[in-house]
Amino acid sequence: MSLHNDSLLRRSLFTVATAAAFSTLAVHAESLGRPFSDRTVPAMTAQMKPKGLAMTQGSFRKAEAPVSGGFSISEEGGKTVLTLSGDFKTNDMAPDLWVAFSPSATPLAMSKAPAYPLKPGSYTVLAKLQSSKGAQRYVIPASIDLKAQKSVLIWCQKFNATMAWAPLKP
Repeated sequence: MSLHNDSLLRRSLFTVATAAAFSTLAVHAESLGRPFSDRTVPAMTAQMKPKGLAMTQGSFRKAEAPVSGGFSISEEGGKTVLTLSGDFKTNDMAPDLWVAFSPSATPLAMSKAPAYPLKPGSYTVLAKLQSSKGAQRYVIPASIDLKAQKSVLIWCQKFNATMAWAPLKP
């Protein structure tokens, strides 16, 4: 009788396992039959976002001086960082260059060529430009409200001349 019960138990377990496997396959097959956009995907939480992911990025545009390269703003180690790209380059003869933010998406619209001077109070200075070319990083302090800023500028303080600018895109 013991052998009979043992055999019956094995067949029952096999039947349950087989039914579970087919059930799982049916669910996956149904899911695969739908377009990917229709499938349920869990939302990415702040803790799941990759470190250093760019919040915004863009390319610089010429103002007074020819310019190349771009920038990105990202979160790194709990700090907000502005990074100028490795191919960044502006006028290396211009003295006293600074990185600044403007609350205007078109910061040069209210100024005149060739210098594109900035009006007092129309910008927020971030830091002295480390170099007229190459990759560089600047920590953006919490005192600068990025939500209120619409562009980033490379600005010559000595002659109040804007070398380059780039719109901030969300």
